[in-house]
Amino acid sequence: MTLQRLLYALLIAICAWTGYYLLEKHWADDVQIAPDAEKPIFTGKSVINTAYNESGQRSYQIDAAHLEHFSQSGNTDFVEPVLWVYKNGSETEWRISSNEARLDKNHILQMTGNVRIFNLLPESAVRVIQTDTLRLNLVSKDFDTPDHVIITGDAFQNEGTGMKGNMDRNIATLLNNVKGRYEAL
Repeated sequence: MTLQRLLYALLIAICAWTGYYLLEKHWADDVQIAPDAEKPIFTGKSVINTAYNESGQRSYQIDAAHLEHFSQSGNTDFVEPVLWVYKNGSETEWRISSNEARLDKNHILQMTGNVRIFNLLPESAVRVIQTDTLRLNLVSKDFDTPDHVIITGDAFQNEGTGMKGNMDRNIATLLNNVKGRYEAL
């Protein structure tokens, strides 16, 4: 009989220990992680936003597959943005696309990943500008990038490292390591 009682006592001890182990895990306080202080105040999908200048003319339009706006920082993050810049409020002059972009409260748009700038005017010598990042002031239309740039036109292709310019004045200056190839028409 003592062997049977010993087995019962051992079985009760195992059950008690297992129950204690499971209840301890159940009653343990969950680890609290501090929430992100800045969550987007609003988000959107397939968004089109048009901005106007002081005289009421269209200045630019941003289309995006997805956006998130943060009220505390004033930043708006875009996924697959396309920026349309208007000439005199009516004619679309520039189309700029990238993988991602961030617009800050000072109207500086930082575009990253596969940035492509297309001039849509038929009389323009420049057709496409390619780079990895672009910083654009949406008020003054000044832009710059420190990255490798390729500028392609009807009869030329220039490339270099770094660029600055202005979209209203149609100026783009390559800064370093400039190379060019020109073809006769």
